[in-house]
Amino acid sequence: MTITTRQKNPSWPLVAIILLMPIGYSPVAGADIVQKAESWFENVTTMHADFTQVASDGSVAEGKIIMRRPSRLKFTYDGVSALNLITTPVWLHVDQPDERRVTSYPISETPLSLILADPVSLRPAGYETILTERAGGITQITIHKNSGEGAGRLTLEFTASPFQLRRWIVEDVAGIETSVTLQNMAFGLPVENAEFSVPNYPNN
Repeated sequence: MTITTRQKNPSWPLVAIILLMPIGYSPVAGADIVQKAESWFENVTTMHADFTQVASDGSVAEGKIIMRRPSRLKFTYDGVSALNLITTPVWLHVDQPDERRVTSYPISETPLSLILADPVSLRPAGYETILTERAGGITQITIHKNSGEGAGRLTLEFTASPFQLRRWIVEDVAGIETSVTLQNMAFGLPVENAEFSVPNYPNN
Protein backbone atom coordinates (compact mmCIF):
# COMPACT_ATOMS: atom_id res chain seq x y z
CA MET A 1 0.00 0.00 0.00
CA THR A 2 1.32 3.37 -0.97
CA ILE A 3 0.58 5.97 1.67
CA THR A 4 1.05 9.69 1.30
CA THR A 5 2.32 11.20 4.53
CA ARG A 6 2.27 14.89 5.32
CA GLN A 7 4.27 16.31 8.17
CA LYS A 8 1.84 19.10 8.97
CA ASN A 9 -1.40 19.50 10.85
CA PRO A 10 -4.33 17.97 8.93
CA SER A 11 -7.55 19.79 8.30
CA TRP A 12 -9.32 18.67 11.48
CA PRO A 13 -12.81 19.31 10.04
CA LEU A 14 -12.38 15.89 8.45
CA VAL A 15 -12.53 14.43 11.95
CA ALA A 16 -13.84 16.88 14.66
CA ILE A 17 -14.10 25.23 19.85
CA ILE A 18 -15.97 27.78 20.93
CA LEU A 19 -13.70 29.81 23.24
CA LEU A 20 -15.67 30.14 26.49
CA MET A 21 -14.78 31.67 29.83
CA PRO A 22 -15.04 29.19 32.70
CA ILE A 23 -18.21 29.54 34.80
CA GLY A 24 -18.26 28.53 38.46
CA TYR A 25 -14.80 26.94 38.25
CA SER A 26 -13.34 25.42 41.41
CA PRO A 27 -9.81 23.90 41.23
CA VAL A 28 -10.79 20.97 43.48
CA ALA A 29 -14.15 20.30 41.82
CA GLY A 30 -12.56 20.81 38.42
CA ALA A 31 -9.88 18.24 39.15
CA ASP A 32 -12.58 15.76 40.21
CA ILE A 33 -14.55 16.25 36.98
CA VAL A 34 -11.47 15.92 34.80
CA GLN A 35 -10.50 12.72 36.61
CA LYS A 36 -14.07 11.45 36.19
CA ALA A 37 -13.85 12.10 32.45
CA GLU A 38 -10.50 10.33 32.23
CA SER A 39 -12.00 7.36 34.05
CA TRP A 40 -14.94 7.32 31.63
CA PHE A 41 -12.57 6.84 28.71
CA GLU A 42 -10.56 4.24 30.61
CA ASN A 43 -13.72 2.21 31.23
CA VAL A 44 -14.71 2.17 27.56
CA THR A 45 -13.55 -0.99 25.83
CA THR A 46 -15.62 -0.59 22.65
CA MET A 47 -18.21 1.90 21.47
CA HIS A 48 -20.58 2.05 18.50
CA ALA A 49 -22.43 5.30 17.77
CA ASP A 50 -24.06 7.40 15.09
CA PHE A 51 -22.65 10.90 14.65
CA THR A 52 -23.56 14.27 13.18
CA GLN A 53 -20.69 16.54 12.17
CA VAL A 54 -21.06 20.29 11.63
CA ALA A 55 -18.22 22.34 10.13
CA SER A 56 -17.46 26.06 10.39
CA ASP A 57 -18.98 26.68 6.95
CA GLY A 58 -22.28 25.16 8.07
CA SER A 59 -21.89 21.92 6.14
CA VAL A 60 -23.33 18.84 7.83
CA ALA A 61 -22.25 15.21 7.52
CA GLU A 62 -23.49 12.06 9.22
CA GLY A 63 -22.16 8.58 9.71
CA LYS A 64 -21.10 5.93 12.19
CA ILE A 65 -18.25 5.59 14.67
CA ILE A 66 -16.60 2.45 15.98
CA MET A 67 -14.08 2.77 18.81
CA ARG A 68 -11.94 0.09 20.40
CA ARG A 69 -9.68 1.53 23.03
CA PRO A 70 -6.88 2.16 23.06
CA SER A 71 -5.75 3.48 19.67
CA ARG A 72 -8.52 2.25 17.36
CA LEU A 73 -11.24 4.48 15.94
CA LYS A 74 -13.14 4.43 12.65
CA PHE A 75 -15.46 7.04 11.16
CA THR A 76 -17.62 5.96 8.23
CA TYR A 77 -19.33 8.89 6.52
CA ASP A 78 -22.69 8.53 4.82
CA GLY A 79 -23.30 10.09 1.43
CA VAL A 80 -22.38 9.86 -2.21
CA SER A 81 -18.67 10.55 -1.76
CA ALA A 82 -17.41 7.69 0.42
CA LEU A 83 -14.98 8.61 3.20
CA ASN A 84 -13.51 6.60 6.09
CA LEU A 85 -11.17 7.76 8.84
CA ILE A 86 -9.21 4.94 10.47
CA THR A 87 -6.70 5.26 13.30
CA THR A 88 -3.79 3.10 14.42
CA PRO A 89 -1.40 3.74 17.33
CA VAL A 90 0.71 5.85 14.93
CA TRP A 91 -1.47 7.05 12.02
CA LEU A 92 -4.76 8.66 11.11
CA HIS A 93 -5.62 7.21 7.68
CA VAL A 94 -8.05 9.10 5.45
CA ASP A 95 -9.52 6.53 3.06
CA GLN A 96 -11.30 7.86 -0.06
CA PRO A 97 -12.60 4.72 -1.80
CA ASP A 98 -14.08 6.57 -4.78
CA GLU A 99 -10.65 8.00 -5.57
CA ARG A 100 -8.84 4.81 -4.50
CA ARG A 101 -6.56 6.88 -2.31
CA VAL A 102 -5.33 6.77 1.29
CA THR A 103 -3.69 9.80 2.89
CA SER A 104 -2.08 9.42 6.31
CA TYR A 105 -1.21 11.84 9.09
CA PRO A 106 0.67 11.22 12.35
CA ILE A 107 -1.99 10.63 15.00
CA SER A 108 0.09 12.70 17.42
CA GLU A 109 -0.73 15.79 15.31
CA THR A 110 -4.48 15.38 15.82
CA PRO A 111 -6.67 15.81 18.91
CA LEU A 112 -7.77 12.20 18.60
CA SER A 113 -4.47 11.20 20.17
CA LEU A 114 -5.66 12.62 23.50
CA ILE A 115 -8.71 10.35 23.79
CA LEU A 116 -7.14 7.25 22.25
CA ALA A 117 -4.06 7.24 24.48
CA ASP A 118 -3.50 4.64 27.18
CA PRO A 119 -3.93 5.99 29.78
CA VAL A 120 -6.02 9.02 28.82
CA SER A 121 -4.77 12.32 30.24
CA LEU A 122 -6.95 15.39 29.82
CA ARG A 123 -4.31 17.51 31.56
CA PRO A 124 -1.31 16.65 29.36
CA ALA A 125 2.01 18.43 29.76
CA GLY A 126 2.28 21.48 27.55
CA TYR A 127 -1.50 22.01 27.30
CA GLU A 128 -3.94 24.23 29.19
CA THR A 129 -7.09 22.52 30.47
CA ILE A 130 -10.21 24.61 31.20
CA LEU A 131 -13.42 23.38 32.81
CA THR A 132 -16.74 25.04 31.94
CA GLU A 133 -20.15 24.21 33.43
CA ARG A 134 -23.01 24.87 31.00
CA ALA A 135 -26.77 24.91 31.33
CA GLY A 136 -28.61 21.60 31.27
CA GLY A 137 -25.96 19.72 33.22
CA ILE A 138 -23.38 19.87 30.42
CA THR A 139 -19.70 19.96 31.40
CA GLN A 140 -17.09 21.10 28.89
CA ILE A 141 -13.41 20.20 29.22
CA THR A 142 -11.25 22.27 26.88
CA ILE A 143 -7.66 21.23 26.14
CA HIS A 144 -5.65 23.90 24.36
CA LYS A 145 -2.18 24.36 22.91
CA ASN A 146 -1.08 27.36 20.84
CA SER A 147 1.83 25.92 18.89
CA GLY A 148 3.97 22.85 18.24
CA GLU A 149 2.93 19.25 17.84
CA GLY A 150 -0.76 18.76 18.56
CA ALA A 151 -1.50 22.50 18.52
CA GLY A 152 -5.17 23.43 18.47
CA ARG A 153 -8.18 23.31 20.74
CA LEU A 154 -10.26 20.27 21.71
CA THR A 155 -13.45 20.56 23.78
CA LEU A 156 -15.13 17.46 25.18
CA GLU A 157 -18.75 17.77 26.33
CA PHE A 158 -20.15 15.38 28.93
CA THR A 159 -23.73 14.93 30.10
CA ALA A 160 -24.38 14.73 33.86
CA SER A 161 -26.80 11.80 34.03
CA PRO A 162 -25.51 9.50 32.81
CA PHE A 163 -22.02 10.96 32.83
CA GLN A 164 -20.78 10.25 29.31
CA LEU A 165 -19.28 11.93 26.28
CA ARG A 166 -21.90 13.45 24.00
CA ARG A 167 -19.94 15.82 21.73
CA TRP A 168 -16.49 17.08 20.90
CA ILE A 169 -15.50 20.33 19.21
CA VAL A 170 -12.18 20.85 17.45
CA GLU A 171 -10.57 24.11 16.39
CA ASP A 172 -7.33 23.87 14.42
CA VAL A 173 -4.54 26.44 14.35
CA ALA A 174 -6.19 28.12 11.35
CA GLY A 175 -9.37 28.69 13.37
CA ILE A 176 -11.44 26.13 11.45
CA GLU A 177 -13.98 24.59 13.82
CA THR A 178 -15.81 21.27 13.65
CA SER A 179 -18.21 19.62 16.08
CA VAL A 180 -19.15 15.95 16.27
CA THR A 181 -22.26 14.95 18.23
CA LEU A 182 -22.81 11.33 19.21
CA GLN A 183 -26.16 9.52 19.23
CA ASN A 184 -27.34 5.96 19.88
CA MET A 185 -24.20 5.00 21.77
CA ALA A 186 -23.67 1.31 22.58
CA PHE A 187 -20.79 -0.03 24.67
CA GLY A 188 -18.99 -3.33 25.09
CA LEU A 189 -20.00 -4.93 21.80
CA PRO A 190 -17.33 -7.04 20.06
CA VAL A 191 -15.28 -5.30 17.36
CA GLU A 192 -13.20 -7.36 14.93
CA ASN A 193 -9.73 -6.33 13.73
CA ALA A 194 -11.08 -6.21 10.17
CA GLU A 195 -13.08 -3.10 11.02
CA PHE A 196 -9.83 -1.13 11.12
CA SER A 197 -8.15 -2.54 8.03
CA VAL A 198 -6.72 0.04 5.62
CA PRO A 199 -7.29 -0.67 1.91
CA ASN A 200 -4.37 -1.45 -0.36
CA TYR A 201 -5.21 0.29 -3.59
CA PRO A 202 -2.90 -1.11 -6.31
CA ASN A 203 -3.03 2.03 -8.43
CA ASN A 204 -2.45 4.44 -5.57
